[in-house]
Amino acid sequence: MNFRKFAAALIICAITVTGLSACGGNKETSSRENRIKNSEIVVAIGSEPESGFDSTTGGHGSITKVLFSTLFKRDKKLGWENDLAAGYKVSDDKLTWTVTLRAAKFTDGTSVKAEDVVYTYETAKKAGADIDLTMIESIKEVDAKTVAFKLTRPYSPFLERLAYLGIVPKHAHDDSFKDNPVGSGPYKFLQWDKGQQVIVEANDKYYGETPKIKKLTMVFMETDAAFAAVKNGDVDAAQINGTLAKQNVEGTQIVDIPSIECYGICFPMIPNEGKKAKDGAVMGNNVTSDISIRKALNTAVDREKIVKGVLNGYGSVSTTGLEKMPWLNEETVLTAKEYANVEAAKKILAEGGWSDSDKDGIAEKDGKKAAFDLLYTDGVYRQEMALEFVNVAKEIGIQVNLKKTTWDTILPDIHQQAVFYGFGSGDPSELYNLYYGGIAGGSVAWDNSGCYDNTVVNENIDKALAAKNEAEAITYWKALQYKASAKEDAPYCWLANANHVYLAAKGFSFGNPTVQPHGGRIFDNVAEWSWQ
Repeated sequence: MNFRKFAAALIICAITVTGLSACGGNKETSSRENRIKNSEIVVAIGSEPESGFDSTTGGHGSITKVLFSTLFKRDKKLGWENDLAAGYKVSDDKLTWTVTLRAAKFTDGTSVKAEDVVYTYETAKKAGADIDLTMIESIKEVDAKTVAFKLTRPYSPFLERLAYLGIVPKHAHDDSFKDNPVGSGPYKFLQWDKGQQVIVEANDKYYGETPKIKKLTMVFMETDAAFAAVKNGDVDAAQINGTLAKQNVEGTQIVDIPSIECYGICFPMIPNEGKKAKDGAVMGNNVTSDISIRKALNTAVDREKIVKGVLNGYGSVSTTGLEKMPWLNEETVLTAKEYANVEAAKKILAEGGWSDSDKDGIAEKDGKKAAFDLLYTDGVYRQEMALEFVNVAKEIGIQVNLKKTTWDTILPDIHQQAVFYGFGSGDPSELYNLYYGGIAGGSVAWDNSGCYDNTVVNENIDKALAAKNEAEAITYWKALQYKASAKEDAPYCWLANANHVYLAAKGFSFGNPTVQPHGGRIFDNVAEWSWQ
């Protein structure tokens, strides 16, 4: 998805609504104390949704939960609970999901009906929203409070699709909707000052927990500017990084929220034999396709050093990409004795036939050097983590050339060089995107970009997707993990989970937020936010 970025200084000088001070403005009328008294808050949210606030097109992530209701939602432990839905059932053939709705109203006072759900999903499906809905054959209104989704095939992760789109009112969804949205979520839209902020107020028609914060202003700022704005009192909370968190700012607190946002390196798994993906990109790498290279790197990397040094302690070690997930297969986790071991890594390389015969510091085998590129894009921590990986690779005789790229320019090399990725959706079907052989080299280049293909893994993914629901599928999601782990095929070298760190005014509470996925879900429990 594409987002606009704005110059921090311009943003700070321009913000004048709801008590935010313009440069040289009146601090007395814009004080944090005044916002506390009025139960208001200003938060920095980073990027502005370029396409506006139409939930049928997506593109604004967790902000969906501020203005809209979804049918279902993840609970605090990544299980499922009802949101706008009152419940659901799946037919015996696993093809029809029937959802019943609770009594709820949109912010314009009209009742939420089954026709609104049908319209929302049909519109998103036709528009090609940023979520895959191709498994839906039809959507029908059974009665005013019941919707039937007919699927083209059994698809156990379908609840994830029913938890993504905010339901919009059919009667109000027109060309201006994206600039003036109507939803049934905890907050009601007030105004959008483009390039600056969005202002919402507590929805008095909301069926759920009454929001404790009566007015919420979300300003668009990048990290450094947001940090400064919290520091000077213009903003009350902002996501920062571990480096900024080390600074002691009077009147503020560091809020450290556990995350399943995991970073790791995807290896091309097949030799380069000239085979091409659907988009014409060459597939394969003659170095990383050697299992001893992949296992040696997994063994050598000091993940604790990355957590302490790069994340400044705001994170945790990951060797599977699935730590904190209910569907983690515990048997796949590397113990502390199984990584950060350079000598053991060198032994793996030697046993695999790699040796530095010409003493240039780079091992070779069958006339080829142990060297490959590692591609990375912009993002917090990515370069620093990648550099640690490069350094430890050099220590064991592997030359990794770090190359910065973008998601637009990476495509020609995405299947033939290693790629630094961030993952963590809180959805077990992400394992399909990571490891399913049938999508390697397909229409979505970064899905299984390393072209991993293992029969056992593929069979378990097929069984998981064909299960009746997520609970039934977890057995298969767990079963596939062993072959796809660092202990067996090692298609990835997972490094660390990066916590989501916030600088917030003292006295402000996020309540009890969910474990944060890649991209964040800080607004999922926005009704719990409060001034203590």
